[in-house]
Amino acid sequence: MEFRTATLDNLADIAKLFHACWHISYADLLSAEVRTDMNLVEAENLWRPSLVDPKDKETVIGIMDSRLVSVFRIGSEKDNPSNGHLFSLYVDPKVAGKGLGKKSLSEAELRLGKKGFKSMSLWVFEKNAIAKGLYQSFGFTPTGRSRVDERWKETEVEMRKELT
Repeated sequence: MEFRTATLDNLADIAKLFHACWHISYADLLSAEVRTDMNLVEAENLWRPSLVDPKDKETVIGIMDSRLVSVFRIGSEKDNPSNGHLFSLYVDPKVAGKGLGKKSLSEAELRLGKKGFKSMSLWVFEKNAIAKGLYQSFGFTPTGRSRVDERWKETEVEMRKELT
């Protein structure tokens, strides 16, 4: 698996992967209304700003057998820029269960560590047991903070870990 920084040329593939995750991986997690509202155009609109003007963030794609199989976005934490943050991590549902989420998360940690961050936070849907299990296996622990993004209408919990 190869990782590289995404460009605007990758937008359509990122949107397709994200859309597949939204409709397959989140089928039992998000309401039908929220999932229906996330069509390919909306997926592109969601990801385009991070590719056009990334500021201090980086969108990274994972490539295997010449096709995009994962995408994640990292940068500094909004409330505390001295901390690193994982904004999103998605793996193509067609190749789920093959360790690509672990490889992608390891790469995210490595890249944030190289940028000098000593800790890393993320938000995950409270009901997303698979993702929470992955993060816990990497040493992330809940901080006790939660939020509800009005777009997704589901509770998210914050998790954090110290980077070595």
